[in-house]
Amino acid sequence: MDDAGACPLPSGHVDAVIVGAGAAGLSLACHLASVGWGDRVLLVDDGSRPVEQRSWAWWSTGAELLAASASTAADYLWVAGDGWRRRLALAPYSYRRITGPELSGVTEGLMSARPGYQRLVGSVRTLVPDGTGCRVAIESPGPSGTRTVEISARWVFDSVGVGGSLRPPASHAYLDFHGLRVEAPTTDAFDPQTVTLMDFRTDQSTGVAFMYVLPTSTRHALVERTVFAHADTDDREAQSALHEAHVRRYLDRHVGRGPWRVTGREIGTIPLQRGPVPAAVDPVIPIGARAGMVKASTGYGFDRIQRHSSAIASCLIRGRSPAHAMPSRRWSDALDAALLRVIREDPAAAVAILSALLKRNPAPRILAFLDEDASILDQFRLFATLPLMPFVRAHAGAVRGRR
Repeated sequence: MDDAGACPLPSGHVDAVIVGAGAAGLSLACHLASVGWGDRVLLVDDGSRPVEQRSWAWWSTGAELLAASASTAADYLWVAGDGWRRRLALAPYSYRRITGPELSGVTEGLMSARPGYQRLVGSVRTLVPDGTGCRVAIESPGPSGTRTVEISARWVFDSVGVGGSLRPPASHAYLDFHGLRVEAPTTDAFDPQTVTLMDFRTDQSTGVAFMYVLPTSTRHALVERTVFAHADTDDREAQSALHEAHVRRYLDRHVGRGPWRVTGREIGTIPLQRGPVPAAVDPVIPIGARAGMVKASTGYGFDRIQRHSSAIASCLIRGRSPAHAMPSRRWSDALDAALLRVIREDPAAAVAILSALLKRNPAPRILAFLDEDASILDQFRLFATLPLMPFVRAHAGAVRGRR
């Protein structure tokens, strides 16, 4: 018998277990519920990374399932560097941001319309494929201690890594970011319709760095500094203090409408290279960052997660295996790897490449290219605007390194 007052544990057979309730797990639950797939779907998360403290941004035409749930939508982008600044119209795209509570709320709404869908606080401890699916051992806290149950599932969608961790080796590339949520108490300082996507007018001495500004009103914004980093530091406190000093300097020099009141902070890292992605082998399918959905050259992953979730739901509703729901991205991955090599070995050249991309192309072409939607002709037009020699040298170096 379950502990009194505790959430009842599932039993028997379920159609799917989704492991982890971050962006990937919640998004997949939304897509499965929206197409009406599955009589019993279990979403399991241990609560160690509360979504209330997180948010995700992406650009879209508004056609995808979760676009209308975003609280922030902007139609213009600022991009800038030393001696230049450009405002880009995004149409037919908008730049969107969805908070953790918003994503969690829409998930709860869609799941509530499917009586067999359940969300459980717990940890998946073991996965044992058995020929017809997978035996899943789940531990869940209760008033009298930990409870354990084993169920069978036809599919398991894993965003966490059962019994493991998503932390990459320290030598791998990552984005290191530190943001201040600021308020201008006495005057309007921001245009909510315009996001600063990349502004390179910040110190570049420790690697390619840029500023990002996401307004939420005329007086409130997240102002963030991001660095492409390749060697982690043990002194995170000192690193954060350095970032914060650069953010405050950017506010004074390039926004300049103080005094500023800090209302919060957003600090973290986004791994860009994790090594080999775990294979999708029936019945266990990796999702989210674990499936390589974070784009290495930008750190964005929410749009890829939506595409993967939609493709999985489409496969399942048609009775097909979702193991290879997403097409190969070898060309895009090769470009990302080349750019990251340039960023590591020649940061000044990398800034020149990114600046040329942003200065010489219309926003729809840039965003379609980053989304891997650009036509061959548009890719050719975009490459024609870039200094390509750093890519050639990076490719040659990679070839020599493999010998």
